Amino acid sequence: MIETVLAGLVIGASMSASPAASGAAPPSVAERFDEIRVRADLPALAGFAMKAGEIVVIDAVGVRARGEETGVTTRDRWHLGSCGKAMSATVLDQLVARGDLAWDTTIGEVFADVDEVLPAWHDVTLRRLVQHRSGLPEDAREALLALRMMPLETPLPDQRLKLVRVVLSEPPVETDGSKMRYSNFGYAIAAAMAERRTGRAWESMCREHLFGPLGMSETDFGAPGSMEAVDQPRGHLNGVPIPPSAFADNPQAISAAGTIHATMTDWSRFLAAHLDAARGEPGLFNPERLQSLQRPPAGGQYASGWMVRRRDWARGPILTHNGTNTLWFAVVWMSPARDWVMAAVTNQGGPKAAQACDEAIGVLIGELRRLEQAETIPAMEKIETGSGSE
Repeated sequence: MIETVLAGLVIGASMSASPAASGAAPPSVAERFDEIRVRADLPALAGFAMKAGEIVVIDAVGVRARGEETGVTTRDRWHLGSCGKAMSATVLDQLVARGDLAWDTTIGEVFADVDEVLPAWHDVTLRRLVQHRSGLPEDAREALLALRMMPLETPLPDQRLKLVRVVLSEPPVETDGSKMRYSNFGYAIAAAMAERRTGRAWESMCREHLFGPLGMSETDFGAPGSMEAVDQPRGHLNGVPIPPSAFADNPQAISAAGTIHATMTDWSRFLAAHLDAARGEPGLFNPERLQSLQRPPAGGQYASGWMVRRRDWARGPILTHNGTNTLWFAVVWMSPARDWVMAAVTNQGGPKAAQACDEAIGVLIGELRRLEQAETIPAMEKIETGSGSE
């Protein structure tokens, strides 16, 4: 769906009459975002575009919660869903670089003492888990139910070990790693392997090896904001705002699969690191290591937290992912050849939310094209527009 919509949007943007030709001022990014938001009946819509690792367009429109007057801002926090998988793969790679794990470390090596783990899982490697080639099923309702029934005060590493015992007590769908089968539990099990090898909680490793080094101080896990006040956007279910709680997101035991929230600026810091690496430019992380996360196995399209596509407008391969916990939706597109990143978020899930985010990406691509044609990239504060910016 994403690629089909984007193709149409970009073609449409390139064929539309210029403002100069029509004599009318072009609508602002905020106005176009709000038109998309209203048409899709969303509480809010936000997005940003980057060129050469810097935000050059950013905006947010709508409200934090239906029935409330407080508008969203460009500094608000948004739930990223499975867009966080690329972050998890990056943290795992930092642990591999430290020698805590190897990409060919197997489930059998780490959980040899866990009797519930069937022998058929023993040869599955860490890399196969993050590339969705482990043989795990796409859906494991029993494991989710087991997590929901555990007391909330149960330490997260213990919850993840429980997940290992439940999920890996059933045989794999296939054993040779030849088929990509999307599974959130693969990332949760990878996090459990990291915890077993380091003796530390996954969330603390994310903060130490990713959030901290990149200056992502407004990034954390779970639904953003507080119960007492609408101080951040709230996710919506069937149009109803859901206050942040343990039940306003997927179980935190599967945080490595995608329960991260972040401001757009924080997210951009992570994306800039991967954009630099994809272009072979030096950065905080070793470019070759991050490039290995961006390469899918032979014949595949899913790398490690990234889907790899090709689009004419991108002039080469693109890295993309979307994410939703059904209350939010987020999507990111990265074009290394053009040195572009575009991302869009909304605080509602569902097909209309996905469509709206794709349309917002189309707006951002059009803005980047316009800026390139003008042969100048204004400073971020000069391009912020609309009521969503503070």
